[in-house]
Amino acid sequence: MTKRIAVIGAGNMARVRSRALLATGKAVICGVAARTGSSAQKFAQEIECEACFDDFRDLARTSPEAVLVEVPHDAQDRIVLWALDQGWHVLIGGCLASSVCAAEEIRRIAVKDGLVVEAGYEARYSATWEAVKRRVTDGSLGKTVVVRSVALWDGDPTSWYYQEQASGGMPLTHMTYCFINPIRWILGNPLCVSAFANRIKHTGKGLIEQETCVANLQLDNNVICSMTAGFIKPGDVPGWSVLFLGTEGAVEIFPEDNTITVYRDGGAETKDFSAERDAFECQASVFLEAIDGRDKCRNTPGETLGDVRVALAIEASCRQRATKWIDCKLDDGQSPVEPAVKR
Repeated sequence: MTKRIAVIGAGNMARVRSRALLATGKAVICGVAARTGSSAQKFAQEIECEACFDDFRDLARTSPEAVLVEVPHDAQDRIVLWALDQGWHVLIGGCLASSVCAAEEIRRIAVKDGLVVEAGYEARYSATWEAVKRRVTDGSLGKTVVVRSVALWDGDPTSWYYQEQASGGMPLTHMTYCFINPIRWILGNPLCVSAFANRIKHTGKGLIEQETCVANLQLDNNVICSMTAGFIKPGDVPGWSVLFLGTEGAVEIFPEDNTITVYRDGGAETKDFSAERDAFECQASVFLEAIDGRDKCRNTPGETLGDVRVALAIEASCRQRATKWIDCKLDDGQSPVEPAVKR
């Protein structure tokens, strides 16, 4: 059955995810809301939606079953909680929340009311990342020893991503996507982190405190992980890769190219996944199926609460220049991937 979806936000990622929802053939966009009416109207016209508003609360008039929230993180928490209070399922374009407290409240309401909530980490739906997961977990590379990742982006200092308050900080906005979330999916939770950061290129008032960060994490299976991420990427400097090194081989993923290279037996083999189904569309499809209980999302509140905890531990380690322990386990002992809806 086709689902009625309302969209809050009118930026680039709202467009990407809205088109992914429409591409499934299982959704219609019943309303669009943005901070400025002109932005909402322009976006609504692009996707042939007649209802647009400059106040997200007016979306209730369009009777949606679910809502896509693609807004700066400082506004995201209250909007998501409002949507849940309406009894709507929620696809969050960003991280689950900007704080552990808000993330726990979102999880509590979702479980209590049987609502589907999915955080926006599309990597877990990518054929490229799934191929890496298979090779890391099937034993063909031996036991994983270390993970090394680089995630550099040429950030725009005028965008909300560069604002400390609006974004919630670079580790939350950027490092959870690149690549805390998929690494946790493959190898499990970090136990502790020691991180360092600097701010050199853009240092204006209110801008992010961790412009570039290096975080060293100890995972709970004795794997160590070194992550470099930040908003400085001059020219064509290679900036997106993750290497999983095992005792018998290694696999490296290049997310921008949708390729992986497997190193084994003295050779290297590269595989291209660019022809596979788009990860955003896969995520959108699973989200819609989960509403009817026909599938389970991979970024439930119980699962992605850990991403928030890791990001905030990285920030604390940077500020305090100290190793921080991380508790990604759920306080109530439930499985982190709970059923999407009540049955």
